[in-house]
Amino acid sequence: MINNINKNLNELIEILKENNLLEKINENINYGSYLIGYLSYDSKDITKNTLFFCKGQRFKEEYLIDAIKSGAIAYISENTYENIDSSVPHIIVNDIRKAMSIIANHFYNKAYENFKLVGITGTKGKTTTTFYIKNILDEYSKTNTAYISTIRTYTGTTDIDSHLTTPETLDLHKYFYETSSNDIPYLTMEVASQGYKVGRVDQVTFDVGVFLNISEDHISPIEHPDIQDYLNCKLKLLENSKVNVVNMDTDYSSIVLAVAKKSGKLYTYGKSSNADYYLGNIVKLESGYSFDVISDKYNYNQNFVTNMQGLFNVENALASIVVAKALGVDDNSIRKGLENTLVEGRMTTFVKGNVATIVDYAHNFLSFEKLYETLRNDYPDHKIVTVFGCPGNKAYTRRRDLGILSAKNSYKIYLTEEDPQYENVSDICRDIITYVEPINQNYVVIEDRETAIISSIEEAITAGEKTVIAITGKGAETMQKVNGRFAYYKSDITVVKETLQ
Repeated sequence: MINNINKNLNELIEILKENNLLEKINENINYGSYLIGYLSYDSKDITKNTLFFCKGQRFKEEYLIDAIKSGAIAYISENTYENIDSSVPHIIVNDIRKAMSIIANHFYNKAYENFKLVGITGTKGKTTTTFYIKNILDEYSKTNTAYISTIRTYTGTTDIDSHLTTPETLDLHKYFYETSSNDIPYLTMEVASQGYKVGRVDQVTFDVGVFLNISEDHISPIEHPDIQDYLNCKLKLLENSKVNVVNMDTDYSSIVLAVAKKSGKLYTYGKSSNADYYLGNIVKLESGYSFDVISDKYNYNQNFVTNMQGLFNVENALASIVVAKALGVDDNSIRKGLENTLVEGRMTTFVKGNVATIVDYAHNFLSFEKLYETLRNDYPDHKIVTVFGCPGNKAYTRRRDLGILSAKNSYKIYLTEEDPQYENVSDICRDIITYVEPINQNYVVIEDRETAIISSIEEAITAGEKTVIAITGKGAETMQKVNGRFAYYKSDITVVKETLQ
């Protein structure tokens, strides 16, 4: 519920006209007599004076009927609906997603302009980097700053588990408005490629845009047709940011850097001294890493400590430090923010006897590659066991990539469910096996995820050999996507704790 916003429906229609989105309205209705106080695309999220958006390939007329019964006073759609009373104000547009983005931006008065907005894109590392930056900015501003992540969203008003990496545009602008209304000076958010692909962030200008990395992922009929489309969507963040922070070691770095230089002020980071900021003297600690951040260009050399496991998290920390320097944050706030960052489900480690069990969000080629690199370095004399699955109806290349990587790096593999959506788990596992079996025949399929995790731990403990079990994909998430709905799942973290107890 949003207070103190009322927009005349005619005013919103004029915005649609200006952007060549309006197709038709009912000339017999006095649209100017209607005040809109809320925007929604969810028939279960309706309040007084709601303008309802009929969006999505699976949208059903019954959703609109429910929305009107619950209090929606007008609706926007690409189609007319026969069973809806013609006296209900309706607006027909030629692109519902663009209409949502433009209306939300206007309705919430471009609220993102009232605070510093940091956007982070990358195939891997967005969530951890978001929490690093958020905690640094908490220290610097002496307040709880806002954030939107794959795991959770906080605006001072909203504090909820997340279901999308980048929220739908109506939700996103509402979160911006809440952040502004609560006088929070910063918001840090993950920006997925789909955020631009389907227009969720089209109207937004970021103060700082961060490009972590890219590798082939999210290639499917319902996501990106090819890597070029995937890259182009990620590059839009840099095109819409005032300041850009770019990893010089990313794939397609020449293209990324060219766009970043053209679009805004650029800071680079990486492993070599060619970058504006680079790493030195990395030392593994019991709980994380100590490392130096050096800049020849800016005459900078400081030591920092992170309490996150995984060498790749040092790279994420470096990106966060560069963002902080771009925002004028002092080193002491950076240091405290990094040390305070722990992301449950990101390299969360449990040890019992000779068996280490690690729960991690790794779910694509780049994250699996980095995960195995860390396991080989930190557990050199341990057998590696991997528990994983692949999502249904999307990112089909993961079945190949994760199948091959796990086969090459694992002593044993447990294939299981991971957000199967509209596919059968057995079919997904069968696809993965075509890539696993030619390399490694030591695998088992256990469709129930909880059972697969329990079996992997109990077998390793019974064997008594030095073993590290990587349970990947879900981290601390408590939901599975099944048949278009979110089904409760107790989380990998909880299953591991209960099993070890």
